[in-house]
Amino acid sequence: MMRSVFLPILVSAFVMTAASCSKDDTPGDPEGTAMLNMYNEQNGKTLLDDSDIYINDAGNFISPSSCQLFMLGQRSGLGDVEVSALKNPAPQVAVMKGYGYVAIRGAVAYAFPSHNVALPLNPDLGVNFLKFYVMGNIEDAERGTLGAVVKFVLGKPRNYWLPEWGSTPYKLDYSSKGLGDEISVSLPGDNFEAELYGEGYLTCEKRGRNLVFKLLDWPAYGSVTSYYTLRLRVGESYTQVRVEVLS
Repeated sequence: MMRSVFLPILVSAFVMTAASCSKDDTPGDPEGTAMLNMYNEQNGKTLLDDSDIYINDAGNFISPSSCQLFMLGQRSGLGDVEVSALKNPAPQVAVMKGYGYVAIRGAVAYAFPSHNVALPLNPDLGVNFLKFYVMGNIEDAERGTLGAVVKFVLGKPRNYWLPEWGSTPYKLDYSSKGLGDEISVSLPGDNFEAELYGEGYLTCEKRGRNLVFKLLDWPAYGSVTSYYTLRLRVGESYTQVRVEVLS
C-alpha cells in the first residue's frame, strides 16, 4: 500500500484534543488538531506538516511543486473549515487571519468537467488532505509581520454513498433493446457528477438522481458483454467503477 498523502508533523507543533462546541455553536477543533508558528521565507521558512507549503515574502501560502491550495474564505475556526466542494486550485493563496484553507497533492487529485477537484476513494492509495486555519499573524515591533499562527489537521475524503472503487454496480441489459434506447439507473442522491468513458458506444446523462444510459452502436462481434469505466463524484470524493453492458 502506498503511503498517505500527508503524515502528522513530529516537531514545531502540539497535538490538541477535540474541543466541545461553544455556546454560539461554533464547531470545536477536530481530534488531532495541531498548532504551528509558521515563520515566513525571511524568518526561517517553516513548512506546514510534511508538505512543501510555506509563507513567502509576499505574505502568501505557496506550494512550489506538489500541492494544490484552496482558499475557502472566512471561518469561525478550524472546526468550521468544511471540505465539500473544491474549486479554483492555486499554487499560492494569501495568508488571511480567520480564513480556512485546504491543501491536496496534485498528483492524486482529478479535475472533473465541472472544474471541481476530487480525491480518489481507492483504498490502495490511502489518500488524505490537509486543512488549516490562520489564527493570526506573528508580529514584531521592529521587523513587522514574521509569519502566521496556523492550526491544521489531516482529513480523509468521505465515502458518502459512492459505490466501492473497482466494483461493477451498474449492469445494463440491451439484449432485447434497440440502439438509442435508454436505461435509467436511480442513485441514492442527486448531488453527484458523472463522467463515462463510453468509447463511442455508450453515453450517460445525469437527470436528477438518475443516470440515463444510451447505447449508440453494437459491438463488432455479435452478442457480447462489454465494460466501460465510470467516475462518480460527490463533494471532495470520487470513485471509479465499471458499467456492464450485455448486448
